[in-house]
Amino acid sequence: MKLKFLGTADSAGIPVHNCTCSICSEYRSNNMRNLSTCAYLEIEDKVILIDAGVEDISNIFDNKKISAIFLTHFHADHCLGLLRLRHSFDNINCYHPKDEQGFSDLFKHKHSLFYNEIKPFSQTIINEIKFTTIPLKHSKNTFGYLIEYKDTKIAYLTDCAGISKTSMEFLKSFSLDYVFIDACYDERKKTGNHLNYLQASQIIDELEVKNAFLMHISHTTAEYIKKNNVFLKYKYLNENEKIIF
Repeated sequence: MKLKFLGTADSAGIPVHNCTCSICSEYRSNNMRNLSTCAYLEIEDKVILIDAGVEDISNIFDNKKISAIFLTHFHADHCLGLLRLRHSFDNINCYHPKDEQGFSDLFKHKHSLFYNEIKPFSQTIINEIKFTTIPLKHSKNTFGYLIEYKDTKIAYLTDCAGISKTSMEFLKSFSLDYVFIDACYDERKKTGNHLNYLQASQIIDELEVKNAFLMHISHTTAEYIKKNNVFLKYKYLNENEKIIF
């Protein structure tokens, strides 16, 4: 099984439109880009999407079987790609937390997508991979996912401004091999809809995980780290990151 990222940035992506900060300028000069955080699991010739915020996701996975989509929540940077993907010739199951409004007219014009509302701490098995929902604190109803495949246990935790005691106790009941966690902000911002890298690192320490990575970085955070030569206990994922289990 492979976990791959289409992007690991915040909703603005990098470079940000017309921003002249050192990070955005560096990305432009190197013809690089980091899209909003979006990942997928790949087993043989099948894929399972974890969010679908990339607008051209239907083109990226053209001629690929999408076994399922697991949404963390219905913010645009996590489900924008569904607006086109819903016209697929395949029927695709999309699993998501409760949200009466969803995003745009996705619920009204479903087309090939079948929406399946899932409850906190419920389990869904697709292609021998078990997904367990983990409630996270965010501005919309949001789930992280415990992903289990054979002997590997992965906690995928974006977006979040914190994790409740119940969710932490659930995560700590497992010996986690990997944690991927939201760390959008730098240390100057202590409240909001996301964690900063110090808060995310404290959660990782508490979970006593074997391997951990930060994600959902903003260009502002990346520039602050660079300018101040900040030491990070855990590294941020690069764009187009690939991890093989």
